[in-house]
Amino acid sequence: MTKNKMADLYHGSPYKIKGELKPVLKHSTLEHIHNKPAVFATERIDIASLFMFPLDTLASVGFEQDIAYICVWGKPKEFTLRDNGGYIYIFSSDNFEKIGKDYEWQSFLSLLPKEIKQFNSVINGMIYCNAQVYFIEDDSIMDRIIADKDNRAPILKDLISENKKIGKNFKKFN
Repeated sequence: MTKNKMADLYHGSPYKIKGELKPVLKHSTLEHIHNKPAVFATERIDIASLFMFPLDTLASVGFEQDIAYICVWGKPKEFTLRDNGGYIYIFSSDNFEKIGKDYEWQSFLSLLPKEIKQFNSVINGMIYCNAQVYFIEDDSIMDRIIADKDNRAPILKDLISENKKIGKNFKKFN
């Protein structure tokens, strides 16, 4: 295990957390391989911003070609009515270790963030943080997105992200 010597790490959440973030252990999917409660963070604000998205909405997140993205089922107007914003918690790298995925850091202690960024719109927050946001209205495309979780770039390169629509922080897949 390597100590993180970076200045800041980020943790995204749809919830306002008062006080310290406490280590948690969730086994919500078969892909969760963790067996010890932890506070998760990343040096990439784009990846952290994806975790601001509410869990009760059908969506799929990913990271390919150095691009963090989310595919949301439905139309932007439909989601706007339920967009309650989100939070990015910023931590000092002290007390974190590089464990898990390349961009993943964990702490096994309760931690106070040194700063909290609040976004009134989770969509705008993700775009601001450089994550690509796609709304998918076609059943067959969303089925392909969900089924091919490790190779979505060929699908996404032909779609228009919300980032491109508003001309902010747009990144293109090859």
